[in-house]
Amino acid sequence: MIFVTKMDIISGKTDEAMDLIKSVKPSENIEIINFYQMFGKPDFYLIFKAPDEDIAMDFVLNYASALETSTSLGVSVDEI
Repeated sequence: MIFVTKMDIISGKTDEAMDLIKSVKPSENIEIINFYQMFGKPDFYLIFKAPDEDIAMDFVLNYASALETSTSLGVSVDEI
């Protein structure tokens, strides 16, 4: 399953957010496809694979102390 997470730095937590971005390591069940810092909002896009929603949620929660997150499930247009 492909997931796309939008992330915005919580006001006053820039240093903590940057530390998390650099230090959070995905488990063996997670494959990072791309991780982008944006010029504008949101501050980051994280695109990753996970076997199910529970594992994806556990991974994204690693960023919750300094980043507001919103995660969506991506579906290939070939599957529509």
